[in-house]
Amino acid sequence: MTASVFDSPMYAKAFPVGEAGRLFTHSAEIRAALLVLGTVAKIQGETGVIPEDSAFFIHRSAMEVQIDPAGLATGVAQDNSYVSALVTAFAKAMEAPEHSGYILHHTRPQDIADTALMLRLRQLLTQAETALSALPQNEATRFALAALPALRRTAIHVAFDTTPEIGTALAETLKLGAPQPITASVHAISAWLAQTAEALCPAAKTPHAAMLCATVTAHHTLLTQADDPAAARLLCLPHIALGTLSLLHQAA
Repeated sequence: MTASVFDSPMYAKAFPVGEAGRLFTHSAEIRAALLVLGTVAKIQGETGVIPEDSAFFIHRSAMEVQIDPAGLATGVAQDNSYVSALVTAFAKAMEAPEHSGYILHHTRPQDIADTALMLRLRQLLTQAETALSALPQNEATRFALAALPALRRTAIHVAFDTTPEIGTALAETLKLGAPQPITASVHAISAWLAQTAEALCPAAKTPHAAMLCATVTAHHTLLTQADDPAAARLLCLPHIALGTLSLLHQAA
């Protein structure tokens, strides 16, 4: 038995999630964070915060470098965040100490992680919309689809609320909303997912649909009531997102 049915080849057809499963992999998490790190460096180079040649090198390297997730394990255990370990691995892989010292310059690691998560959640909502649109249209599907534009507008955005000058430029470049803390926004996305799962559960005519819906609801409750939002997102959000997408696919 795997830790999760959603990343199990054996259960892939019983609990289908489509392309959404790829959004909750180490590879997707690291690529999103590297995109944010590279874009921040590019902005800092353009505004004179760091040398322009270093910014160019970091930005280009962020699109090309390959990082082994297993190599981040010790750093993650020490810092409870993967970003610092990723920066160390990224700097080593660049093999250019004259440039790599400017990675994460005057930037909070949590802002990188939070903005990277928002990039992945934007894709998740797009995939959820596609799955919803493919279903027979009824009151439940129409209600869920109608709520999406406002949710995207208010809940998909960059972090960087303490450095709005970088955050604003980053938002424009990545086509995300204006900088603000992400906890309330993640809760709003989770609420939409949980409500959609509950509404579509009856249409998913599989023996485990009701249990899957209950699992999504339980994880949403844990997420929104946790004292440590970052840890709650790590432990609960994948189950909420993939549980909902699985129900949508089962309802097809």
